[in-house]
Amino acid sequence: IVIPISLGRLVFEAIPRLPITHGIKCNDLFSFSIGCYIIWSAAAGTRYAIDYIRSRRLAFLVQQICKWCSIVVKSSALLSIWIFVIPVLIGLLFELLVIVPMRVPIDESPVFLLYQDWALGLIFLKIWTRLVMLDQMAPLVDESWRTKFERVREDGFSRLRGLWVLHEIIMPIVTKLLTALCVPYVLARGVFPVLGYPLIVNSAVYRFAWLGCLIFSALFFCGKRFHVWFTNLHNSIRDDRYLIGRRLHNFGEDSLHSSEPGTTTASDDDEHEQALIPRDQEGELGLRFRRHIMRGNQPRMAA
Repeated sequence: IVIPISLGRLVFEAIPRLPITHGIKCNDLFSFSIGCYIIWSAAAGTRYAIDYIRSRRLAFLVQQICKWCSIVVKSSALLSIWIFVIPVLIGLLFELLVIVPMRVPIDESPVFLLYQDWALGLIFLKIWTRLVMLDQMAPLVDESWRTKFERVREDGFSRLRGLWVLHEIIMPIVTKLLTALCVPYVLARGVFPVLGYPLIVNSAVYRFAWLGCLIFSALFFCGKRFHVWFTNLHNSIRDDRYLIGRRLHNFGEDSLHSSEPGTTTASDDDEHEQALIPRDQEGELGLRFRRHIMRGNQPRMAA
């Protein structure tokens, strides 16, 4: 009991120095749990190394250790950004959008508690990732994020491509969050005070800068979407009105084309039909033709 508690207390002595803890107090129950996990991890790693040394070569063990150390370092760096940095940015943005305009008076300065912002941001991040992975929420989210998350899940920790994850997932989210946090601040603290308004007006603008930017962005997004919808509606009505995209049959041109190059085909068809007449009918046709000629010559002879 003494060894796990001592190890846990050593860890807890370093935790209050972090800026997000605000002097969290040591708890012997948590210290004992942390110490037990540390001892268990060390024992499991030692046993695993001894088994590798007994069964295989030492060079292979060193290679595996280096491989998994690189995987752990790479995964830890990405997870620390995903679990700590991004939730804190999301929580700060939510507090500046909702909590500060509603609860903080204009003549007072807001106080930010980073651990509360981190908890709020982690909840919103979890909700967003769940919505991305749902099939029913496809109109509300971008389909490319779902493809990226499925690719990361298929790769796993052992085949995780750190640079691709950093470039395709981490950096776009961090860039958008930093833009949403910094642009209203620059407008409220750097641009608007130049206009010469009183301090109380500048403070009010600072309080509602993020909310105003959000409303402006929402209106711009809605206008862009409506423009796309109306353009598609106009194009569909035009296509239906003038039959664009359909094949039309011009009978006049077809008749001209059929009369010019199609004469040879017509003569070929006549020859083919004549060839199909049986030979036993040729004599009968000849007799009918002769009788018709003789009937035409009889009135002339009588005259």
